Amino acid sequence: MSRLVFDGEETLRASFVASLVLVLAVSSASTVANAEDVAGAKNVILLIGDGFGAAQMSLALQYRRLVESSPLHLESLMEDGNSGYCLAMPYRSTVTDSAAAASQFATGEKTRNESLSLSVDGYRTETLVEWATSHGLDTGIVSNMRLSHATPAAFAAHVPSRYESEAVILDQMLVEHEVDVLLGGGARALVPSGRRVGEILPSLEGPLDGGSNRLDTRNRVEEATARGYTVVSDRASLREAAASADKLLGLFAASHLPYVVDTRAQGLESVPSLAELTSAATEVLSRADRGFFLVVEGGRIDYGGHDNDAGTMLHEILDFDAAIGTALQFQERHPDTLVLVTADHGTGGFSFSYSGFDGFPEPRSLPSGLTYEPHHYYPGREQLLLLHRQTASFVRILELAQGSPERLVEAVQEHVGIRIELEEAREALERDSEGNAWIQDLRHFYGDQDSNPACLLGRVLAPHTFVVWSTGGHTTEPVLTFGRGPSASRLRGVYENTHVHAVMKDALSRYHAN
Repeated sequence: MSRLVFDGEETLRASFVASLVLVLAVSSASTVANAEDVAGAKNVILLIGDGFGAAQMSLALQYRRLVESSPLHLESLMEDGNSGYCLAMPYRSTVTDSAAAASQFATGEKTRNESLSLSVDGYRTETLVEWATSHGLDTGIVSNMRLSHATPAAFAAHVPSRYESEAVILDQMLVEHEVDVLLGGGARALVPSGRRVGEILPSLEGPLDGGSNRLDTRNRVEEATARGYTVVSDRASLREAAASADKLLGLFAASHLPYVVDTRAQGLESVPSLAELTSAATEVLSRADRGFFLVVEGGRIDYGGHDNDAGTMLHEILDFDAAIGTALQFQERHPDTLVLVTADHGTGGFSFSYSGFDGFPEPRSLPSGLTYEPHHYYPGREQLLLLHRQTASFVRILELAQGSPERLVEAVQEHVGIRIELEEAREALERDSEGNAWIQDLRHFYGDQDSNPACLLGRVLAPHTFVVWSTGGHTTEPVLTFGRGPSASRLRGVYENTHVHAVMKDALSRYHAN
């Protein structure tokens, strides 16, 4: 049973995670080639849960088993046995950022943190999207983040820093490489300087709109249309275009797509789910019957972790699992497709823990006549239900509060279902003289002021939710990989994440060499 220790506090890691990792490492120590491996794969679908570490996976499994009594789509992959322990280690580091992890999936070569698909010496390394295009396959990239964000960008851009301008990165992805299907956010980098996205894509609803961040007057949306892309920006047009488009560009927000809970809370009916994006991508890419490579990112799991917002994170994980289900349905109809599910890293050091803060629980008489008298409060179904009933993200709740403790009490009550005291609300809204929020006990590991206000709210709610976090950043917890289809058995064992690239490329090479 593993423990995370910090500042004198011990956070108990879920024994399920340790057991799962042990089973994977011991029972899958060797890979056995079979006829399916030799045949190769016509299509490959790679699904990456950004920040979807073993602790996040455990949360979803616990929720489904204790609350809904129905399995995740991911569980059917687990039961196949084509599973492995994937070491997310970039060049000379034990902690990876998304850019390096995705680059190593994309290229099969070690990469420096924050670089996009460059060798450690700074040279371009061929991505699987580029390889597939050169071999006559169609390609697609899907994300609920900005398309220029680290994970999607790593598959079709080469820059020394992921923090390069969004326009530079998207120009490489859309213009230089002409990926056949691009679906996600980040439209602000494709419209002319000085314009709003909604002027170019009028079906974007107000909260999804924003101003351009280009430095020139190029209209990349208009140019994409001229080059044969069908351009869509809402759920209805996505569904319609998927039935006939040869190339598809879907832009559903100026920046990232909103969290699932905020999409529902604000009634943003135009925003497609990750499963709908995945379905549209496979429909378009399979039409020409040339074979394809598709990467799908569930990116907002990671942001839920950065925000230390477990309820929001749970909804994002379930949204990602629905996309896994869509990919598996496609694989069932097209058994020459290899589906892989993995993560780039864990985020936040999430866990439930037990608490003795308010004294011992009341003793309970058992039918046997014995008395059950635990020494701690242990979280269970009630806490899982509480997280799932959350109807707005911590970020959104703080926006609604507008700095008012009284409004924060009301917003937390309405959207989280917890009645906090006014003093707790003041604690959650505490800021320094420059307006910054800080997690005092682990200040050095909470450096992102975009997330820190939400993290502070998470700390205040911890006695109610039994949820604890160790950081606002990434962690080195286990990253697990699962697969179904040709070559999936090669995912068994323990390996670095560059091996995932090798499995995908070799499977496609075997099929398309014939």
